[in-house]
Amino acid sequence: MKKIIAGIGFEITGALMLLFPSLIASISLENTTEWNTQLGRYWQTIFNLRLLPVIIIGSVLLITGIIFSLWGIFSKSEK
Repeated sequence: MKKIIAGIGFEITGALMLLFPSLIASISLENTTEWNTQLGRYWQTIFNLRLLPVIIIGSVLLITGIIFSLWGIFSKSEK
């Protein structure tokens, strides 16, 4: 049960860490005036605002949370 609760916590934290930088980047998208960027306007905004580490950590937390939840679900119950 502890693994499931930890997994849910990691999943919620990871999802929020993926959601909020995307919202921040979409709000700041019109400040990126360079149209011919190699990465595109969205990813250039992500790099300009230095949000890439937050997205990477959020992705790792989300994947870890899914793994913990599945591990807790499919492991034998301890009595």
